[in-house]
Amino acid sequence: MYRLFSIGRLIPVIAIASLLAACGEPSDVVTICENDNALCQDLNSDQWCQRERDSLITARFHLKQNETEQTQYSLLTSLNTYQECIKIAALIEPRTHPELKTQRVSAMLSTYDELLALEKKTLKSNNPYILNYHWVTHNNEAAKRRFIALSKKQSFDDPVLYFAIANIYDNNTDKATVNLLKGIRLLGDDHEMTTKLIYGLITAYMHQRNYDLAYLWSHVAIILEVENINLTLFTHNKISQIKKTRLEVLATRIAEQIEDQEFTDESYQYILSSVSLIPRLKPVTYSNKG
Repeated sequence: MYRLFSIGRLIPVIAIASLLAACGEPSDVVTICENDNALCQDLNSDQWCQRERDSLITARFHLKQNETEQTQYSLLTSLNTYQECIKIAALIEPRTHPELKTQRVSAMLSTYDELLALEKKTLKSNNPYILNYHWVTHNNEAAKRRFIALSKKQSFDDPVLYFAIANIYDNNTDKATVNLLKGIRLLGDDHEMTTKLIYGLITAYMHQRNYDLAYLWSHVAIILEVENINLTLFTHNKISQIKKTRLEVLATRIAEQIEDQEFTDESYQYILSSVSLIPRLKPVTYSNKG
């Protein structure tokens, strides 16, 4: 069931990481460890956190091969995800192999130190992914301000970043809506990101009490096979059946544009302005205060 909640709660701390962090196949990880055991020897070797461990090893390997801000970011998120898992595993007492707990604790401490060092190293970075990492993970206000400033100076080519900016503007639904729509313009075949962006847009419109557009995008979501859309929310919101029918026609056109990667600000404006029931979108002017 679709529920109203803040846009910010749609994105977990490591949501962007799951979309970008390297995730190697076990055979690749085995090869990496055979060729460079230093990338693997401080980690646990049992079945706990295996996926997180493999991702971390792959991220270490990529960083060692070519250190860029993007490989730094991948390692940051892989370390963070591994930490979340290994901290739990370190509390468990193995029944038959007590030495495994020692290994897990050692891995937890080792990767924690590695994470702290990399966080310190990237603190002055202006890479948008790294800025968002420091803001979301550590509530770093300076990183948030730089991320916002960067979003005003340049266009991103990844819907993930616009979703992240929309979450920053959680309490300003006009600005959140603008960035969610920018993200939708860039959508490809990533159903997870499609779901997050459209959920966020419906939520923003509901907060604005713009039930026409919330209903419109709920139908876009249904056409794009986004799950858990509940149209009963609109039962008592005074949308006539005639209006609903017209909105559903528009939703079909928008969904087709998104699928064909032809959705733009201009096409959206044109679709909305072609129906007298819905006014033209008002451009958002950003203040220097963000």
